[in-house]
Amino acid sequence: MNATRVLVAQHRAIEALFDEVELETRRRPRASAVSRLAEELIAHMAAEEAVFYPAVAQALGPAPEGDPSGDEHLLLRVELRRVLETSVSDRTFRERVQVLRELFERHVADEERKLFPRVAASLPDTQLELLGAEILASRPPVWIVSTEGRALVDAGGRWALRSSVSLPVPPARG
Repeated sequence: MNATRVLVAQHRAIEALFDEVELETRRRPRASAVSRLAEELIAHMAAEEAVFYPAVAQALGPAPEGDPSGDEHLLLRVELRRVLETSVSDRTFRERVQVLRELFERHVADEERKLFPRVAASLPDTQLELLGAEILASRPPVWIVSTEGRALVDAGGRWALRSSVSLPVPPARG
């Protein structure tokens, strides 16, 4: 599958998970949805950083100085950590998820409207297909984002989302 189509499909899947987190009112299912959202968002960013962006930089040249897209992933990571550190029943939880969602939407708009058309025009279809396969293969087979069981209950007996994320990042392309 074409690399940009793989990434667009990931964008849609992550957007659907944001919807699920927003619409879910029960604590445990919401915490589970946040776990899945974190897994997919981390996998998406890891694939872009390890596979897609290096290939794009090789084809199009490095991003210009001052290009904000380099900071997008850092901001997404910071906000994701804030969400994961917040109890799903905390009054700030929805607000933090909304901030994360807005950052992700900006990331998606930048890629889909600006970057992906340039990539599609610059790389041959065969290379886009190979990149797509590499992106799909880059996802580690085991993800650990623990939000189940006792991790959901803090010492005061309140529901909380306490997550531990372990992500083996594939090596960057040479």
